[in-house]
Amino acid sequence: MADYKSAIKHVLLSEGGYVNDPTDNGGETYKGISRNNWPKWLGWPFIDNAKKKPGFEKLLNSNSQLHDSVVAFYKANFWDKVGGDMIASQTIANLLVDSAVNEGVRPAVKRAQKIVLMAETGVFSPELVEKLGALV
Repeated sequence: MADYKSAIKHVLLSEGGYVNDPTDNGGETYKGISRNNWPKWLGWPFIDNAKKKPGFEKLLNSNSQLHDSVVAFYKANFWDKVGGDMIASQTIANLLVDSAVNEGVRPAVKRAQKIVLMAETGVFSPELVEKLGALV
């Protein structure tokens, strides 16, 4: 079965660190998690506390509780919703979760369903797992 820890490393390579771009509709963002879209994320209090200190961006990378909240966020909101633990191929699981992060869970599942010639419902199912497993 695919391993979440391996998949999250792949996802986080693309997500960067702390950004607060006033032209970004997501507003303040950390590791791809935008405050405007995910205001109740458990990592924001850690970031808000760190912002009180000079050079806070460097402090964020060494905060293990913040890192754990990032990992838990991506697992609950993307990995689990695309059935990552049930997918046999690490490559397929990585691609599916990365797609879910970038375009949303439903569109990512629809794309996977299209690839394996299923009805494109956007709803993850054991049938999709089976058909994805047949690709390897």
